[in-house]
Amino acid sequence: MIGIADAILKEFPELNDEQLEAIARTEGPLLIIAGPGSGKTLVLVLRTLNLLLQGLANPDEIILCTFTEKAAFELRDRLSLLARKFRYDGNLTSLYVGTIHGLANSFLLRYRHHTLLGNNYEVLDELTQLLFIFDHFDEIIGAQDNEKYLGRWKTRWKAIEGVRNYFNKITEELIDPTALQSSEDPFVRAIGISYKIYAQKLSKTNRTDFAHQQKLFFRLLENSEVGKEIKSKIRYLMVDEYQDTNYVQEQMLLSLSEEGGNIAVVGDEDQALYRFRGGTVRNILEFPSHFDNCHIVTLSVNYRSHKHIIEAYDKFMRSWDWKDSQGVIRFRFDKEIKPDPKGSFPDYPAVFSIWGENKDDEARRFAELVAFLKDNKVIEDVSQVALLLHTVKQEHSGPYLKALANRGIPTFCPRARAYFQNEEIRYMVACYAILLGYYGEGRGKLAGRTLRELGTYVDDCLVMLG
Repeated sequence: MIGIADAILKEFPELNDEQLEAIARTEGPLLIIAGPGSGKTLVLVLRTLNLLLQGLANPDEIILCTFTEKAAFELRDRLSLLARKFRYDGNLTSLYVGTIHGLANSFLLRYRHHTLLGNNYEVLDELTQLLFIFDHFDEIIGAQDNEKYLGRWKTRWKAIEGVRNYFNKITEELIDPTALQSSEDPFVRAIGISYKIYAQKLSKTNRTDFAHQQKLFFRLLENSEVGKEIKSKIRYLMVDEYQDTNYVQEQMLLSLSEEGGNIAVVGDEDQALYRFRGGTVRNILEFPSHFDNCHIVTLSVNYRSHKHIIEAYDKFMRSWDWKDSQGVIRFRFDKEIKPDPKGSFPDYPAVFSIWGENKDDEARRFAELVAFLKDNKVIEDVSQVALLLHTVKQEHSGPYLKALANRGIPTFCPRARAYFQNEEIRYMVACYAILLGYYGEGRGKLAGRTLRELGTYVDDCLVMLG
């Protein structure tokens, strides 16, 4: 801990003690538990600039990782803006600010000759990965057995999506596929064989997916020569949204920081959302256990929300026992989220319930609430209201969409099953059907109920187009 540059203290006198501690703690492993609305982005930006202003590192010795490109753009913009304000004249373009995937790819491009990747290799995204499996379906998945692919899926596309999820998990968890192939479980053995063929196809066609991209970078870091060279150039590593990282990302980041030892991760186990994409909350919960001297700072003040919302949330979360049945393993850090002590809060019911006699009545009451908020200028636009449902399938979202439409309130629910019934979508489908010749005899034989339903839908779209 070396302190904070005078320029930062002068420009941001309102920083609280927890924020100041997170910025000033520059040496060794650091876990910043950042609750909602706690100013974590500002802390990350100021911590980075503090390292630069104090002369602790050059820009090319700092890596700042976040989870999405959007968040990375925001960090870059704020870093650039404040660097100018602080009159820092270093070359910020050499400071890496981006996603973990982007970080892996940047080093793979630089050290490609140490991998099996060829020149101009292609990185498959979520869609092109599915299409790649589709193109090599017969080799990777094979024919049906008892009307099921790999003994589990009835349709080709369900099988493609299913194996894709397994393939990503196998790669992200660094599982040895040969162990799967020798399993006594027929499905596990089949997945192991399919994965081996899939990996071979990727290599043969000079392609990689996101999961393999990170695994390849991790293997680079394990290389005694190349790994040491990469790690020696990094003095400070900071990672945002650490609660959403997966296993291979955790291992990659821990390995990357071995030489300098200065790794700071920011996250909140209460906001772990990406388990469906392989993220595991264990990474942030177990982060301190990887070190002998990990310092923990909790940003506990929420500057964003009404105090009644904060109090209700904190009371609810603290009412549970977050330990396992033996009382040994904890699933949440002990913390108290507090409202801004200097904030002023309007006197209105920030937390309340709406209920009705049935779905339609409840939806009508909700629509009336949104209209009331807009008419009384509590909100400037209806886009400031979000309705969260456990699923947006038509049977659940339909009553709300109808009630809001009856009040003239526009909605955006692209994942509702009614999406393909939207007029503009039906017109687009009809146009594509004409362009691609997907009508009449041009379709060929429509085998199976799903394809026949698709054909009927496209016909309806064509009729609508006229």
